[in-house]
Amino acid sequence: MRVLRKGDSQFLKDFNRSLVINAIHRKGPISRNKLAYSLGLKSSTITQITRYLIQAHLIEETGIGESTGGRRPIFLDLNPNYGASIGVYIESVCAHIGLIDLKGKLLKRVRVSFSRGSESDSESVICAIRKSIDKMVKGVNLLGIGIGISGFTDSRNETLFYSPILGWRNVNLSRPLERAYGVPVFVDNDINTFVLAELWYGAGNHFRNFICVTIGEGIGAGIVIDGRLYEGATGGAGEIGHICIDLNGPKCRCGEKGCLEVFASNSFLLRRAREALLKGQGTFKKATIEALINAANEGDEVAIGIFTEMSKNLGIGLKNVVNLFNPEAIILSGECMKAYPFFSRILKKEIQKHSFPGEAGELQILPSGVGDDGWLIGPATLALNPIFELPIYRGPRRG
Repeated sequence: MRVLRKGDSQFLKDFNRSLVINAIHRKGPISRNKLAYSLGLKSSTITQITRYLIQAHLIEETGIGESTGGRRPIFLDLNPNYGASIGVYIESVCAHIGLIDLKGKLLKRVRVSFSRGSESDSESVICAIRKSIDKMVKGVNLLGIGIGISGFTDSRNETLFYSPILGWRNVNLSRPLERAYGVPVFVDNDINTFVLAELWYGAGNHFRNFICVTIGEGIGAGIVIDGRLYEGATGGAGEIGHICIDLNGPKCRCGEKGCLEVFASNSFLLRRAREALLKGQGTFKKATIEALINAANEGDEVAIGIFTEMSKNLGIGLKNVVNLFNPEAIILSGECMKAYPFFSRILKKEIQKHSFPGEAGELQILPSGVGDDGWLIGPATLALNPIFELPIYRGPRRG
């Protein structure tokens, strides 16, 4: 259990400094006067804090604005050259590794392929990831490493409990990388890390309460409440793919029947595509997501019908989320978002039809603002969190 710090002079100093760093991160470039006004701090306090942060190379002066009667304002922003973090996104048969600067810019990226197997194979995957990181971090002030992975994670111990997609159980992903690079390594569910990218740099930046839903091999969600990611008691919040929408439905890979994932993920689309091929229906020649999307783009009614069925099923699942959390927005991402024009209208209609009027009335449903890059920017952002975390707890912060 984390213990709150006492409100002494050092706490106030650290807290104000953190407020300034976060304000520059969110609103930069920004002048000292605007910082003082937006934070309610004295100009002398802002001057002292920004002088320290400039000397530490965390922020820099980036330009001069127009005068409004007095001195021309000097703008401040984060220094992207202060350091960088590594983001790792592990999928079923490959891992993506990216180098991201302090402002969320993706500088380098590489893809590493591997064979799906048992937990013993996780060691070889980590070894391959290390080789890629070695090449990326030469001459870089490495601040940390973040890993996003599908499955149930223990973010306090940076451990993967279980990944149905990978077949890994009880794998410590952080320890070998921390030993190799001497920086903190953070592990979280890939959806949670993606949501961080959306919250900091994407469509979620405009909302305090939203749900980010990813549709792909599985269906997952990240939940943001009052501007903070909600992970639940053990980090397992957001597994909406395993909400039951039909007790008599097909068996899900989790072992239960009728999960939303069975009716609205890639597996559902591919199953319907194979059924159509066997009946000689549709213009698509093979059962792939890309073939379905291309056929829908060309006006194929069978392909469009498959996406329509998927959107109705997804709408039933998401109405439960809307009724439970009452979010301002639902942000959608995933491979099938290329077909978003074919199912967005029906999805919105289904959610509004089945949700309570108050919850659905002001709800916005929109596509991701960070796109596929979010899968790398998110884990890297996880590793940068200690820089921006408010120092309200006792003990040293990781990073």
